[in-house]
Amino acid sequence: MNRPGRARVALLLTVVTAALLTACTGADADPARADAPRTTRPTSSPTPTSSPSPPPSPTASPTPSTAAEIAEAVDKWYTYGGETAMVSLIKEARNAESDRPREAFELVILDFGGLTDALGTARLMGPIPDPKTQSAWAAAVEHLDGAVREVLASVPKDGRTIQSPQETGQMLRGWSTFDEGIKSLKAAQALLNRRFGLKPSPDPWEAGEQR
Repeated sequence: MNRPGRARVALLLTVVTAALLTACTGADADPARADAPRTTRPTSSPTPTSSPSPPPSPTASPTPSTAAEIAEAVDKWYTYGGETAMVSLIKEARNAESDRPREAFELVILDFGGLTDALGTARLMGPIPDPKTQSAWAAAVEHLDGAVREVLASVPKDGRTIQSPQETGQMLRGWSTFDEGIKSLKAAQALLNRRFGLKPSPDPWEAGEQR
């Protein structure tokens, strides 16, 4: 069953505001855009009769605390799936970036299927056992997921190929969130390299076109 926001079918749209696109393309993401409204899921309020959370299992693995333990745990995370998940997310984010519209009235095909799959794989990985690196990694996944949802939500639903100004604005907010995700993804990779000497070879950011 397809997850919400999964993009298996390519979508067509044209964009209408050259000035907005010029301001957005090639510039650093505006930090204020990280707080742009996003689609939220309704949550239920806890009731007074809710059962308390069960205590942690006594057999759970202890949290690494010393620098040596953290380094060993991070190395295991990276070796047993973490590197593959990160490289896949980088490659698919680059592929999605190649679909980004660059000028007004440009016909583009949006296909976030590969990125959605890579995000799903990233979520299956446990947290990186280093809080600072995990914070950057989690932010990358969150922002890229939000970007996919917002850009797809900006596609006209009534068969139009020209976006309204509101839809164009929503699309640009989505790509701004995407930029924040790329920044966090690069930060997570840099932290793994600088703090633990872990870096994929070849560097997926420097590799040629993925498609």
